[in-house]
Amino acid sequence: MNQDQITAKLSQINSKGLEASFSLSEAALENAQKLAELNYAASKDALVNAQDGIQQVLSAKDPKQVTEIFSPDTLQAAGNQAVAYQKKVTKVLRDGNKEFANVVESSIDQLQDGFQDWINTVAANAPAGSDAFVSSFKTAYGSALQGFEQFRAASKEAFATAEKTADQAVDAVQGQIAQVKKAATPASRGRKAA
Repeated sequence: MNQDQITAKLSQINSKGLEASFSLSEAALENAQKLAELNYAASKDALVNAQDGIQQVLSAKDPKQVTEIFSPDTLQAAGNQAVAYQKKVTKVLRDGNKEFANVVESSIDQLQDGFQDWINTVAANAPAGSDAFVSSFKTAYGSALQGFEQFRAASKEAFATAEKTADQAVDAVQGQIAQVKKAATPASRGRKAA
């Protein structure tokens, strides 16, 4: 194998890496667009709800009507909207992570196969008497290939951590809503009893 053939193989490996980079960029842009759409819809809903709340407060005839506007049920509805929004964001992130993980897995496999093929080709066409060099060359690239496996494991761990964090955020919001409702319920009972 001559220098041009070795260069062509390396170029082929690089082009596959660029394709993977483009795939990741496209996925990132799609996820950013989905998040922007979610944020727009949530902001729009929040503005409409705030406007309705202000309208109700301004049209209230006495303080009792104002306190009824901010009842535990109203707070629960607002909390439910927040949880629904967080779940949508979590789904977009989870789907994006899965797509990213698939691209990473595929890229690692392609790179490993490409490098292994390149190493085998170079070793098969090595000049006579270069066995020691070829052996050390294979060992060095074998270590590099193991680095890909470490990256694969680290990326899986990062995706799992991101999903766990998103789930914890939803649980935290739901817990806060439950605490607010629990705190507001005895106060509303006290007003009714009085």
